[in-house]
Amino acid sequence: MSDRPVRWGVLGVARIAKSDVIPAITAAEGAEALAVASRDAERARHCAEQFEIPRPYGSYEALLSDPDIEAVYIPLPNHLHAETTIAAARAGKHVLCEKPMAATADDARRMFDASDRAGVHLMEAFMYRFHPQTRRVLELLAAGTIGPPRLVRSSHSFPMHLQDRDDDFRWQKDADGGCLGDLGIYCLDVAQRVFDAPPTEAWARAEHRPPHSAEAALQGIVSFGTDRALVFDCSFLDARQSEYAVTGERGRITAAMTFHPGRGQDVQILIESEGDFRLENIPAADEYRLEVEHFSRCVRSGTPPEISRHQTLRNLTAADGLRRAAAAGERIRLDL
Repeated sequence: MSDRPVRWGVLGVARIAKSDVIPAITAAEGAEALAVASRDAERARHCAEQFEIPRPYGSYEALLSDPDIEAVYIPLPNHLHAETTIAAARAGKHVLCEKPMAATADDARRMFDASDRAGVHLMEAFMYRFHPQTRRVLELLAAGTIGPPRLVRSSHSFPMHLQDRDDDFRWQKDADGGCLGDLGIYCLDVAQRVFDAPPTEAWARAEHRPPHSAEAALQGIVSFGTDRALVFDCSFLDARQSEYAVTGERGRITAAMTFHPGRGQDVQILIESEGDFRLENIPAADEYRLEVEHFSRCVRSGTPPEISRHQTLRNLTAADGLRRAAAAGERIRLDL
């Protein structure tokens, strides 16, 4: 395997790109931030100067035409993920696409099919998967610390309605916004990773706040077979929450301040097993850098990324079902 850094391009100058992912690429071992693109050439130039990126482009097409770019990160609004990813794959670029990967499971299938035809990697950017807290929870479950998991409870919210961001695409249904895709998708991913099983049924209740048409808050239940379920809530209206708990036959594991704790923030895991309680401290880590390093190694080695096609499709199938269940006011059966 070559030790030459993977040369990255960033398609868009979204907040998350500048606050988290571009700094992660510049800090990561085995990665180099070579180019950034925006439909506004001045914004691309400003971003490139801020992060000392040598090649700013005034269009996404120009970056994708650069033969030196090997991998791209896509932080664009959700409704642009599918077509941009397909264009990147056709240009021979490996793609790390921000979550949710697509508006629907069918769109994600098109994206993976295009990547397979081009012989490039495609991975959904669930950075929390690479945090030591997540790794430790999965280790404890694999060791049978609480017995077979039966229930996941998760909450993920922040008060976007108080942050003077009425023009944010995440409020807009036409841009595939909504709190389910932005926040609830993490809860879905935790559950399907814990159970390692496809979702089978979904029920949901959604709240909408005019004039915004995407869901502002949603509570849901997803079954993963007859004896395993996720109960969760997500919201742009509630105080900040970011946590999950896994309950098994002999105890419970709770992960606090998870999903996006911040590079300098230590986190904890509470373990309750057969009447014993202990608290494990997890040192701060840059989950974005760990994600970039993982994907860069996959590009160099040809190894499939850890977050796979079937995992992404499970999440999006559940999300599709939850939206249909909320609209219909009834439980929905799911088929992958």
